Amino acid sequence: IFYRGVVVFHLYREGKGEHWLKEGKKMQDQLEIWVKTSKPIFENKLILLEAENYASMCNVVAAKKSYELSVKLARDNGYIHEQGLAYECMGKYLMSAVEVRDAERCFLSAHECYMQWGAKAKAKKMWMDWNLDSS
Repeated sequence: IFYRGVVVFHLYREGKGEHWLKEGKKMQDQLEIWVKTSKPIFENKLILLEAENYASMCNVVAAKKSYELSVKLARDNGYIHEQGLAYECMGKYLMSAVEVRDAERCFLSAHECYMQWGAKAKAKKMWMDWNLDSS
């Protein structure tokens, strides 16, 4: 549900249809239920979907705040891979808002998280996709 939520919010922002926004909101609603029973596991995921929803609604301030909180919660709970994902999503959003320097900072942080997690292929792909050696 969590990863599907991330994907469908991106599909909505890419203009693939209104139904993706509704689907993302459903995923977010499900995580709101799960947070009540297992906050340390699901809170950072819920906040990331919240950030994606705000980004989809062009609420820049709320999106940035939620992305940053998701990064913090993932880090505090030891989910380095989800910390990396939150940084990556925030970077993509900031790049779409033409905040290039901040986006590059996020991509570098995501790369570092993925390397620490051992996802070297993912880290390498990010490095190449976002041309991070020029940062």
